[in-house]
Amino acid sequence: MFDKDLLKADDKMGNAFLNLQPLVSAARLRDILRVSSGETTLRKVIPDVENCLVRESSISCVNGEVVQNVWLRLRGVESGELELIIKLATRIAPAT
Repeated sequence: MFDKDLLKADDKMGNAFLNLQPLVSAARLRDILRVSSGETTLRKVIPDVENCLVRESSISCVNGEVVQNVWLRLRGVESGELELIIKLATRIAPAT
């Protein structure tokens, strides 16, 4: 992550890691359960030494879209957090 400077070089603000495998697994679960409307929590991911999560993250199906809300702790810097909302984009088969 970098901050954007107009008059000098951008400054490195740290980095973070997010494993997308739980999001992909939740999408498979959505397809198996055939969830398509409303809001359903499919999975929760807890912070551990292998991820940069600040707190527990839920993966939900919101009106057919798989969405994960995450707070990530930046690494390589004294402090910093990043809030993200990740939506899984899936390819739609072309109509025949």
